[in-house]
Amino acid sequence: MVNKNNPIQSNNTLVGSVMNVALSLGVMLGSGLAYGFVQTAFNSQQHEQSAQTELGRFGRAEYEQLKTGMSLTEVRSILYRGIEVSRSVTTAIFVWENPDGSKITVIFEHNKLKSKAQSRLK
Repeated sequence: MVNKNNPIQSNNTLVGSVMNVALSLGVMLGSGLAYGFVQTAFNSQQHEQSAQTELGRFGRAEYEQLKTGMSLTEVRSILYRGIEVSRSVTTAIFVWENPDGSKITVIFEHNKLKSKAQSRLK
């Protein structure tokens, strides 16, 4: 069981979850980008804590509103801030997670939604 009051345990869980979602999306990560992806996610503890207060609850209905080509601003109007877990010159990966562990992962390419995945949404 994850202790939400333990930021290190919570952050480690987030890193594992994000990697699983990214791999399930079939994201093509070169070894350098993969390392940066993990390092960025692991080192985002403070960002995660501040972002958690800005996250609203969301479900399958909000997930279905996300469409290819949407901007980050448009996605945030539906899901709020989210957590940026990776960024390269052309690609950014954001994760939104509910308190129950359900989540949405979105990949932006050239600042437009390229793909999305969800886990355990109701």
